[in-house]
Amino acid sequence: MSEAPRLKQLERRETDMVLRWKDGTEHTVEYVELRYWCPCANCKPRREAESRIEVLRGEIDKLRNEKPKAENVGGYGIRFTFASGCNSGIWSTDRLHAIATGSLDPDSL
Repeated sequence: MSEAPRLKQLERRETDMVLRWKDGTEHTVEYVELRYWCPCANCKPRREAESRIEVLRGEIDKLRNEKPKAENVGGYGIRFTFASGCNSGIWSTDRLHAIATGSLDPDSL
């Protein structure tokens, strides 16, 4: 696994966000995808069984696609707070990069 570049800027838009990295690259991630990859102890196990994945996707699809608040956590990650749904996860910048690039399984981080 190669190390992800450092996050330079996070631009939150209405239904997605743009991640700009110090190496000059940028990626767009929709909030519904961010919610799906929530790393918390409640959400992560729900992606481990095919039958639970469909239920999780269905629940996320029913939520309003909204712009969350974003808060830095200890210089290693970001906590996204949505008005509805799960708010327990903290996304490391490595995890955000993996989700944005689709280059590896974010759960391996």
